[in-house]
Amino acid sequence: MKVDNEELLLDYIAASTNLYGVIPFAKVAEIYNEHNGEKISLNIMTDFVNDKAIMKKLEERFVYVNSDVFMAEVIHVFEEKEAVEQAAAGKPYYVPKPEEFLLFTDQFYFERTPQQEQLKKMMLEDLDGSVDIEEEVEELVLDLQMSGGDFTKELSEFLGRLKLPMEKAERYIPVIIEIANTTRLWENRGHTPNELMQ
Repeated sequence: MKVDNEELLLDYIAASTNLYGVIPFAKVAEIYNEHNGEKISLNIMTDFVNDKAIMKKLEERFVYVNSDVFMAEVIHVFEEKEAVEQAAAGKPYYVPKPEEFLLFTDQFYFERTPQQEQLKKMMLEDLDGSVDIEEEVEELVLDLQMSGGDFTKELSEFLGRLKLPMEKAERYIPVIIEIANTTRLWENRGHTPNELMQ
């Protein structure tokens, strides 16, 4: 088993897991090969990730190995693998160019959108300084990304944390729906709901 660029392959595994939640070894190898002009076979990938030292490095990146797939730590902990796979079944993978793809090596990375900026502006107008607006919006987006389609739960939890009067809270719903529609979701294999509707 020889991998020329071990660190780059680990980056691809982490980015894939962060973007898709659950991903087969074979798909990571395909994306890696496509982006890097290399030919990592499924056998080489399997030997590589079953090495104890590599497994430890993956877990440090919040990536877990389960049979022939990688999965995000939160999926591993809450035993959501089947649910994510079922929700994603039949959907195409969103595979951006290498530079963008590798941004997902950071488990907290997400694309910034105008809808998120609109929400921040509304929060600045409506809330005193007691709420960390950046942190709240980041938490909303990351929760939506891995929500498994439970948008209503994420919406009510977010609005509950803000403790706004009902008439003000209702103004937020259309903006949060737009954020949900422009967030890359595990259940959509990295696509936003808007992209899949096109």
